[in-house]
Amino acid sequence: MAPNQSARHQKRSRASDAAEKVSRPGEERTKRRRTSDVIDVQSPKKAKASSSAEATIDGNAPSQELQERKSSAPWSFSRPVGGRYSNLDPVMTTDEAYLFMGLDTSVQVFATATSRLLRTLQMEAGQKVIGFQLCPIESDILYIFTPGFVTTWDWDSGKRIARWGTDAPTVAVDVAVVETEHQLASYSIVSQKDGKRQILINSLGEKKIAGISVLVTSEPINSIRVACGGRVIVACDGSHLFLGTTSKIDLDSPESTQYKWREATLPAPATCFHMRENSDESSESSDPAIDLVVGETGGYILIYQDILSTLFGRSAEKKSSPRKLHWHRGAVSSVRWSRDGNYLISGGQESVLVLWQLDTGRKQFLPHLSSPVCNIVVSPNGNSYVVKLADNSVMVLSARELQPSANVTGLQLSTEIASYKDTSSGRAFGAVATLHPQHPERLLVTVPASYHISQQGHQCPSSAVLQTFDIRTNSHISRQALARTNATTLDIGPDGTPIVAPDVRQMDIVEDGKWLATVDSWVPNSQDVEALTPSTSKSDLASLRPEVFLKFWKWNASTDSWELVTRIDGPHFSDSRHSSVLGLAARPCSHEFATLGADAFIRFWCPTARHRSGLTNDASKQNLDTWKCRSMVDLSASLDGATRALETACISFSEDGSVLAVCLPPHSGSNDGLVLLIDARDGTVHYRRTGVFFGKPFSSKFLGKYLIVASSGSVAVWDTVDDVVKPIDLTESTSSNDAIFQPLIAVNARTGTLATAVRSGGSSNNPNKKRRKARYHIRIYDVPSFELVFQETLGCSPLALLSDTYTGDYIIVDSHAIVQRLGCLEKASQKSTQPQVTTSQLNSGLASIFSQAHERPATQPAIEDDQPVSQNKALATVFGDTPSFSLPSIGVLFRNVVQTLGSS
Repeated sequence: MAPNQSARHQKRSRASDAAEKVSRPGEERTKRRRTSDVIDVQSPKKAKASSSAEATIDGNAPSQELQERKSSAPWSFSRPVGGRYSNLDPVMTTDEAYLFMGLDTSVQVFATATSRLLRTLQMEAGQKVIGFQLCPIESDILYIFTPGFVTTWDWDSGKRIARWGTDAPTVAVDVAVVETEHQLASYSIVSQKDGKRQILINSLGEKKIAGISVLVTSEPINSIRVACGGRVIVACDGSHLFLGTTSKIDLDSPESTQYKWREATLPAPATCFHMRENSDESSESSDPAIDLVVGETGGYILIYQDILSTLFGRSAEKKSSPRKLHWHRGAVSSVRWSRDGNYLISGGQESVLVLWQLDTGRKQFLPHLSSPVCNIVVSPNGNSYVVKLADNSVMVLSARELQPSANVTGLQLSTEIASYKDTSSGRAFGAVATLHPQHPERLLVTVPASYHISQQGHQCPSSAVLQTFDIRTNSHISRQALARTNATTLDIGPDGTPIVAPDVRQMDIVEDGKWLATVDSWVPNSQDVEALTPSTSKSDLASLRPEVFLKFWKWNASTDSWELVTRIDGPHFSDSRHSSVLGLAARPCSHEFATLGADAFIRFWCPTARHRSGLTNDASKQNLDTWKCRSMVDLSASLDGATRALETACISFSEDGSVLAVCLPPHSGSNDGLVLLIDARDGTVHYRRTGVFFGKPFSSKFLGKYLIVASSGSVAVWDTVDDVVKPIDLTESTSSNDAIFQPLIAVNARTGTLATAVRSGGSSNNPNKKRRKARYHIRIYDVPSFELVFQETLGCSPLALLSDTYTGDYIIVDSHAIVQRLGCLEKASQKSTQPQVTTSQLNSGLASIFSQAHERPATQPAIEDDQPVSQNKALATVFGDTPSFSLPSIGVLFRNVVQTLGSS
């Protein structure tokens, strides 16, 4: 890139740094497409959405009022944020000012100076990105390859220039400038209908010509590299290496372009490879000299100097063995030559970046990375290394000091959480996520501490870290451990079994955002406790000795983190052993939490002052908070037996916090679940109701006087005042016996709606019945009519369904780490209520169930109007009474001072 072009790009990026730009192909450019390649992806989608929305809860025809509501207040999805970066090499510009990262359906452009997202180049629906390359001739042009199309973008302005289709699905692609003609050409591997793989050469100029076929093989080659201006092609399928060489390439004359192919069998399965042109040896011979490095599954790195001599062998006398390097314990994920060829950079599952000095054999390490290394890219000028990690983050390191100059972090959800199933309860786990009540743009979600390959699909992936992600700006905010982690240590035991971190499965936050409660549990390996209880079967050994911790965290504004205040070991226990916590809920309008354990007890937790000898409460009031159990409720009388343990249950508070609803599984021999309404002040059970739901309860929500319960394969609504139960007909959904999927529900009092995420198809108990592909649907119902007002099919499995109470939108987090906002246009223009204003009264009259007026609990903090304070008092909240040696960094203090002065 020329210097003037770099300056122009940096000047433009300053204006675009203020907000992310999403570039989509507009209608004004549709005329530039070829007639045969134009695909209308919107019409079928709109037709399906309109036809699906015609159904109502009871299957009758929609009313005129519903039609008017749909036309005046349509629901729509906003642009998606987040996403998991695909296993494609990042791309940097020549001046290292911009970084390109690929997702499944888009390519993101980041500014390395600020690590901020500038714009997103979005593909059309159904198109998956399998490669992208910058044009070596024009630096403003970016080529994006999908299985059926090639798209040309002006990435600086975010406009799509052209698009044309390919003859067959593309598997992998590389780009090179043909030396003889100075034209840009793509070298792609395509999959034929008969299962064979073919290598095609296509021109990427203005004139599109038919592809030149240079190789057809039955081997499943899936990676390709091009060197020497297209005269050398190297393809690999993991076990075999194919080398094609030619002396001349003529794109206009396919019959004159002939490659000489050689095939070699690798000594071990290859996981990655990289090659470079050796200009010194090429000058001595007419044939090009190519140096190749191969990473293997066993951790070895093979170096082939001049592969025509060492690997393929021009003659038997010149053929020699490769040079071997070995440090990695597992497979080598990525290996790259340095710009000058004197170093190798490799990475794998050890979370360590290794630099090999080839002349001396010395190694230099960059250890303790946040997760294993997936991709390594050397910048065009060789001054930086781009390292993509398994935790969905990317670092740009300087080649000399190995210091990070840019860091991009996406949403770090586990890749295995969507596929894991609990076979004992028949339940699929989702993501533990919530929105910050005072900052609804902040998504709080639990993510794994490490992403080592030891976490296999047979066990649930552990999420022990809290990530805060801004879904408005599509940026990572913070990351904090909630349980003990072993991210930087060996996570494999002496016998080869994985050492698993604790798993956070319950999390909630109070309305003012000052307190956070989490429940983490850890179960030892069955082999470790086999000697303690030899008579117990191995399947029950691990469940006998779990470790469960209830933790209360307080928000510290000066450090922008959660501080652990109280840890309660075994909040629920049975037979002197910890019992699992099945439900955790924050009580509205107060600083209280309620937990439901497998021991059939409900415990209410509240903060209290901790007294210490010699200290006054006024001197250090903020440091003397602790939590205790103020009351508990025994539910054993409502179960089959006094000693019966619960397997699944859920709890939820009413909107005013006066009522706690407890949903218990059905008794033996019955399919009717049990709902208990408990007075949250004294723990008295005031009402019992059976027949509200069927099967195992998963979650419940209050919306006014309505209690919505999601159980295995069904969603039911109970009018607690009129005592009327109305089931919601989940059309197209399979029965509870076929679907192992937890229905997700969310309610929104601002719009008066209920949202559900359900699954249809995907499994069948009948082996003779053909298995249908699983589909996921999001549906929105109006309250109190409970008529279907919106329905749409989701692209992948939803992991969390959340409600934004201040905008009236619903937030969907799916298995691809993509976050989508579903909102109503009618409510978007209305002014949102202030986060400090809370609902203290219910029009439904839930308090009348107990025949007494609702009173504020004794532990409920009073909500006062904001009073203007002086700047001195505001600054006192930043520094406080903390000694100088305990203050946070100067950067954090400066940011807090600026925010305090700006708000005051």
